[in-house]
Amino acid sequence: MKKLLISLSFVALSMFGFTQNSSIDFVIRNLGINVDGFFKTFSVTTKFDDANNLEDFSGEIKANSIETGIDSRDEHLLEEDYFHVSKYPLITLDVAELYKKPNNTYSAKVNLRIKGKSKQFTIPLKVEISDLQRKITSEFQINRKDFGVGGSSFVMSKTVKIKVVHVETRQ
Repeated sequence: MKKLLISLSFVALSMFGFTQNSSIDFVIRNLGINVDGFFKTFSVTTKFDDANNLEDFSGEIKANSIETGIDSRDEHLLEEDYFHVSKYPLITLDVAELYKKPNNTYSAKVNLRIKGKSKQFTIPLKVEISDLQRKITSEFQINRKDFGVGGSSFVMSKTVKIKVVHVETRQ
């Protein structure tokens, strides 16, 4: 009976909460070819006010969860000249300032920390709200050299295109 009550309580609570369905994808040119990938393990935390205005967000990625479709490349990306995950297991993003603009868009001054190096820059955000979900999307670019990722490779682009989609679905 106790297990049944706990299960029913969990189901009732989850009906009023949000679940997350998100992705963090990237593209970089290497030897003139686009290499795309994503991170499997990450968390995004959001804060909305009562009027569904975005007030804050942050993200944390486990760097060792990188996936590019080639296991040997993924293993190489974990090493010191790339993400150095044994020393820097997390990639983090925090908001320093958030500005609401028209049409549920925002401009966010963020602090991105990769491989122990932090850089502040501004990214665009689009927020879509419905009765069933909250969706935040952002597309931006970073310079991998700002974070010491990939060394001074001449065959790999310094520009990394990133797309983040974060969806919180009401259950």
